[in-house]
Amino acid sequence: MASASSLPCEEQLLCSICLCVFTEPVTTPCGHNYCKACIIGYWASSGLTQCPLCKKRFRRRPQLQVNTEFRDMVEHFNNMRVRSDDETLAKPGEVPCDICLGLKLKAQKTCLVCLASYCQLHLEPHQRVKTLKKHKLTDPVSNLEDRVCKRHDKMFEFFCHSDQTCVCFMCLKDDHMMHVAVPLEHVFRERKAQLENVSSEMKMIEDTVATSIKEIKYSIEQSKKKSEKEIADIDEVFAALVASLKRRQAELVEVIQEKQKAVQKQAEDRVTQLEQEVNELRRRRSRIEQVSQAEDDIHHLQNWPSLYFSALNTDQFLPESFSSPPFAPDLSDSSQQNYVEMVKKAVAKTEKTLSNEIEMLLHGVTPSDDCESAKQPDAAEKLMTDVFVKEAWNPPRDRLMMIQQCDAMDVTLDSYTANHRLVVSEDGKQLRFNQGQVLVNALFVRRFTYQPFILGEQGFSSGRFYYEVRVSGSAGWVLGVVKESIDKEIFWPPTPEKGGWTFGKLHDEDQYFFESGSLLLRQSPQTVGVFVDYEKGEVSFYDVDTRTLLYSYTECIFTESTPVLKLLLYSLAGIPSLISTRPKLYPFFGVYGDDQDSVLTITPVAPAP
Repeated sequence: MASASSLPCEEQLLCSICLCVFTEPVTTPCGHNYCKACIIGYWASSGLTQCPLCKKRFRRRPQLQVNTEFRDMVEHFNNMRVRSDDETLAKPGEVPCDICLGLKLKAQKTCLVCLASYCQLHLEPHQRVKTLKKHKLTDPVSNLEDRVCKRHDKMFEFFCHSDQTCVCFMCLKDDHMMHVAVPLEHVFRERKAQLENVSSEMKMIEDTVATSIKEIKYSIEQSKKKSEKEIADIDEVFAALVASLKRRQAELVEVIQEKQKAVQKQAEDRVTQLEQEVNELRRRRSRIEQVSQAEDDIHHLQNWPSLYFSALNTDQFLPESFSSPPFAPDLSDSSQQNYVEMVKKAVAKTEKTLSNEIEMLLHGVTPSDDCESAKQPDAAEKLMTDVFVKEAWNPPRDRLMMIQQCDAMDVTLDSYTANHRLVVSEDGKQLRFNQGQVLVNALFVRRFTYQPFILGEQGFSSGRFYYEVRVSGSAGWVLGVVKESIDKEIFWPPTPEKGGWTFGKLHDEDQYFFESGSLLLRQSPQTVGVFVDYEKGEVSFYDVDTRTLLYSYTECIFTESTPVLKLLLYSLAGIPSLISTRPKLYPFFGVYGDDQDSVLTITPVAPAP
């Protein structure tokens, strides 16, 4: 066997026209080699008799002869390459060569005419013999018996649409004579295209779901980071509050201790003074006793005046304050109790105010069916709360106030969806007519085409939300919510069947319309509140000033069913959870009358006091 170094470079054995290994190589007069069929086809298609590489023209088409030596060298190269690359034993699951005796080599091709699989060595006749070259070769196939008609022992060549089965040409003359049959290649290409379309659709769904997963994971991560930061900030705030309380506690203790020291010093000074006075009394009493016991009458009479008058002045040692010293009230239990009661009242008031504020925050972030009123203080709280402590929590007095406190959202107008007759303010909160004639730009395909309608920027696919609009500045208006798939070419406010839930007024009439009905109101609302509960399927409209319900849609169906084709694709992709979708609901606004003074204004939600 020749060594690898003795083999020519593979690029030297490739035809420059078909870029494959030479088949029946021929040489042109200019010295370049081509496959015989390639060069003849090139001359026939181009109409020029020239060399494709050097562009040298020939007066007449040369008589080409197969370069036998070059052909043998190419075949030898192929054999050497095949033996080095492809002469491997067939492994379990691989198609073996049907011609090999003993150990079976791995098959390289399967002949659909011979109904046999060949390794590269035994495939050589199909590449050399002219009649065998016409046979149809495919990649190795293991189930050749499934491709043969068991009745006629012929290859399947046609597909019967009537029976949805593969048949041979003999079957067309027997059982399938009147049936519709087409070549297998046509059906194969058609079904392959269908599968490619389905695969493409599944890939799009896969990409969409993967993008949604990434967005959800990113949202969860951002939410987690935000929550962790909020928790850290809250810990810092409460730590600062505790530190402040400890400082105030230390100051109060210091004041009490300083006052105690002053009272104690005053008492000690008083005790020292009294002890001195007691010692003086003892000294005088002792002298009087000595004089009174003496037998010397002369000495007794001489000292009697001074001792007697000194004894008469002992009242100065008996002040009225002896019974109740001046420092005694400051050390009494009532004084200490006053401090304790004052501290208890202050702590109870602070704790109550902080608890009510936190309770309001909890109602704003906790999902629940109703915004519950503040919890009543328990017995321990009542013991700590003084009668003079004012309540900081103002419980909702009606359902609208509860909605205003818990579900208010900041809504902004989306100017890209506005009809060309509408003008949106810079802050996106005010809507009015435009007197000038503006042509609709074809680029803004999201605009409402025929009616002066507009959507809000924010969409909601869960939970509850509420917003208020001042309508007193417009003679005719319409408010509500619509699905994101709403038709932008509508002529009337959409009904629930069209994906919209609206309420409005036509011009200066006192008649208000909803769905397919109407009602009369004694008093025209100045500000209308729109409330949506996605989970309960409810859309309600309120007169904010009179705090009354104008109209309410119930049992609304916001979800959408998936089309049959997409349902099939979801099933094939293994995504049953996407059978029904939750489209976003967008706030919907409209102004009637073509009056520039007509204006709608989105107002901040302020619960009634």
